Amino acid sequence: MRLDDLKFFKRVAELGSLSAAGREFGLSPSASSSRLTNLEKELGTQLVSRTTRRTALTEAGQLYLRHAAIALSELQRAQELIEAAEDKPRGTLRISTNVFFGRKHVLPHLAEYRELYPELKIEVDMTDRMVNLVEEGYDIGIRGGPLPDSSLIARKLGGNPRVLCASPSYLVKKGTPQTPEDLRNHDCIGYDPMPVWYFSGPDGEIAWHIEDPVVSGDNGDFAYDAALYGLGLTVKSLAHVWEDLRDGRLVAVLEDYPIARTGNIYAVYPPSRYTPPKVTTFIDFLISKIGRPAYWESDYRQAVTKVPAQ
Repeated sequence: MRLDDLKFFKRVAELGSLSAAGREFGLSPSASSSRLTNLEKELGTQLVSRTTRRTALTEAGQLYLRHAAIALSELQRAQELIEAAEDKPRGTLRISTNVFFGRKHVLPHLAEYRELYPELKIEVDMTDRMVNLVEEGYDIGIRGGPLPDSSLIARKLGGNPRVLCASPSYLVKKGTPQTPEDLRNHDCIGYDPMPVWYFSGPDGEIAWHIEDPVVSGDNGDFAYDAALYGLGLTVKSLAHVWEDLRDGRLVAVLEDYPIARTGNIYAVYPPSRYTPPKVTTFIDFLISKIGRPAYWESDYRQAVTKVPAQ
């Protein structure tokens, strides 16, 4: 029995879908079915009840899942103890980040990091889905915004100011809003996880509900691209758009009403008696590249491009 079989079965149980687990492991539907079937043959019992509509664990599957989870946890802890004892990054570093941060602020530095630790392998999962680091076996996660209550350990990478922005061509056509109320006469780009924009006003917080977006999607990069193409206004993290603001591809508006509820950007990792060197060295390295304060914060005023008077 291979360790990957245990991990695969655990993800099938967690996702409730054989095909979804297979996609995570890079398996075709037929290969996913074969892997589970072979595991069941090896154990001599059915673990999963499969129909065209649902996947559910049998009683034997539930029993096996409990012990498989314990075994995987103990193996992970053993690996951490070995790495900590050697005081040298080794094995595989699994990182979860959203797409934009991974592309702009992680990938550009990985070659340099691997030169320092060439024996370390790195897996980067870029997704806007909120993953469970512990259950899904990630070493580090990148989180933006206020952190929910959690047992995860967090280290700040930088502030996470956000801006309402649009392309110059859109603002030339539709004008520049001066207050949140002016948004009634503007095209707003919808982003499903953020149905409300919160502004800080002179009398407190102002909530603007995006009730009739001109276009909408469930991906942060969609809203970014839509703004670049002149479709309307969107709220984006400064860490995402500071270069676009600097170079004039996007323009920040309503700066007298800054975006509220912004929080910070953190590297988070599961608590452990021994934190693996691969975790501490990577976070230290990333912080050294980002700077204090983060470069997207220190360059903010220089980056913001004003719309010429019309």
